Amino acid sequence: MANAEKYCWKEKGIYGDGTCPDLARLIHCRRCPVYATAGRQHLDRDIPSAYVEERTAVMTLPKEIARRGTISAMVFRLCGEKFAVKTIYFQEAAEPSPIHTLPLKVNRVFRGIANINGELLLCLSIADLLDLTSGEQDHAPPVVYERMLVVGREGQRFVFPVQQILGVHRIAPEDLAEVPATISRSAKALTRGIFLLNDRPVGLLDEERLFPAMTRSLNP
Repeated sequence: MANAEKYCWKEKGIYGDGTCPDLARLIHCRRCPVYATAGRQHLDRDIPSAYVEERTAVMTLPKEIARRGTISAMVFRLCGEKFAVKTIYFQEAAEPSPIHTLPLKVNRVFRGIANINGELLLCLSIADLLDLTSGEQDHAPPVVYERMLVVGREGQRFVFPVQQILGVHRIAPEDLAEVPATISRSAKALTRGIFLLNDRPVGLLDEERLFPAMTRSLNP
């Protein structure tokens, strides 16, 4: 097949100026035997040796052993400290919303209700539940982006304000260290373990204790 004929669809066919005399009968170049033959030759061509070498090198690389039981967690900042909750319990993040108090119902932890995307949710202060101080640490960013974080488990849904959401991170169980004695008693009781993120400690909250503690906080 001559080179001019080989790519005729680009010159006078459907992808060219449309002057091919057979185009009126065939409507489209894909019905033309010249176009079909060129397509078959393209599929039957030899694979470039450079491509074969590249793919061979990739396929012969030693496989990385995936760590089993990896935990996916949403990390957030609270009172200058970093905490995380498993992503299976994280439901959404929203812009800050006014908190409406309920007479004779609110307390230090239970602050009231907040409208999150049209749904009224029980709003708590996790900072007070964990008995954290309000002071900022030196490594806290100069600008924070406050958010409302919604968590849920077994039909229960709560929302609480955080200083900043730092995204989803994956942790291997063996990376979890014991909770240090220097943190508050409440935070230690509700934290499963500590892992490092950018060389800074993050407390992974224990959902088995966190949600019951949030439920108990609803009592005045």
